[in-house]
Amino acid sequence: MLIAVGIHLLLLMFEVLVCDRIERGSHFWLLVFMPLFFVSPVSVAACVWGFRHDRSLELEILCSVNILQFIFIALRLDTIIKCCCNWP
Repeated sequence: MLIAVGIHLLLLMFEVLVCDRIERGSHFWLLVFMPLFFVSPVSVAACVWGFRHDRSLELEILCSVNILQFIFIALRLDTIIKCCCNWP
């Protein structure tokens, strides 16, 4: 229960930071995605705990699997990674 509350609070913090970034544009996207970077290791621990105790997990699996996607989306939004293709 405490792990789920922590994960939901970090997701809420991410949503608040996204709204703030869109409204003001004052900080980098890497800082906006920081709560998701913290959610992923916690989700891995929650998955291990849940599988050992036969609990159902839904949100934790999605958060733990997508850590690389979170990192690359943040890097792309900050234009640290540039697209070298000619797509429109």
